[in-house]
Amino acid sequence: MPMSRDLSPFVIAELEARESWKRRDYSAGYAQAGQAAALALESGDDHRWWKMVLLQVECLRDQGSIQECQQLAATIAAHPVAASAPDLGARANILLAHSLQGLGRLPEAVDAAAVAAGLVAGDFENVYLHIQAQQALIAALAESGRLDAAWRECLDLKTLLTDHVDDDTAGKAYWVIGNVAFLTNRVTEGSEYHDLAAERLSPSRDVDLWARFNRGSAEMRLHAQLSNAATLRCIERAELATEVVGGSERDMLEMSLVRAHWYYLTGDMDSAITILAPLRDKFPVLATQTAAEASFVLGKAMMAQGNDTESLQILDEAVTLFDTAAATERSAMVRDYLASIRRQPRFLQGG
Repeated sequence: MPMSRDLSPFVIAELEARESWKRRDYSAGYAQAGQAAALALESGDDHRWWKMVLLQVECLRDQGSIQECQQLAATIAAHPVAASAPDLGARANILLAHSLQGLGRLPEAVDAAAVAAGLVAGDFENVYLHIQAQQALIAALAESGRLDAAWRECLDLKTLLTDHVDDDTAGKAYWVIGNVAFLTNRVTEGSEYHDLAAERLSPSRDVDLWARFNRGSAEMRLHAQLSNAATLRCIERAELATEVVGGSERDMLEMSLVRAHWYYLTGDMDSAITILAPLRDKFPVLATQTAAEASFVLGKAMMAQGNDTESLQILDEAVTLFDTAAATERSAMVRDYLASIRRQPRFLQGG
């Protein structure tokens, strides 16, 4: 059927917007999607308008404009078009869940993700959306500290990963499941799920994703005190992929922290301190919790070297940073470590 002429400007604007989004030019994509949305509105086509606003929401998410993303996602999730088909409602609520989580509004993020999952559950044609919804739900539950509930949702997610699901999607899902396994002290299962993810993700398809996965897996393994060959492979793969991608300054700093943590666990305190001491000047570049992790590892490494006074100062700094990041469990862990240190004979004796 020939395309009517009055739609051709919309089609051109839509194609331009999607091409910009694929090139990761999110500002251009947002503007072009807005132009397409306006054209759709002029022609009275609510569905086309809605889909272009959805693309604007994706651009806002991908460029890190979380507040604006949440506001626009809430608008399209509440729009009648979202209620016209399960897949549309699910897409809007998945984006809403991600943005709410990014704003720290975790109970609302859980609710939005649960709505998305409920809309497409049991629908084979929308299995990919169901997987995305489950991942959003698991992430919000895990960040809320509701780890038992997150693990139950992981087991539901696992049932969706059939042979019909492509490798990238399955790899990302196994990555999420592995993360929750580590967080719930299922260390062996965490390693196994991350191995399954590594088998399915490929640097030839998406080297940036490969870098982020391997760095994330290394971080989980290091927090579980796994200083084995598998952890070192993750670190080396992440370092190489990050170098190829040409990561941001934050990416490079986070990668340095992972390597320093490895040195600490393997007993090479000098190398850990050499990396981490200058890293403190770069804390404004890092997320607060990441800076706190760096202080924690640095403080422990300096304590192992007998540098008591400065290490105690840095460990106190880690407590403050974790508190600022509302990472109460990590903050409590540092406090427990400090309490155990101060009970040692050399401190009790004033040494």
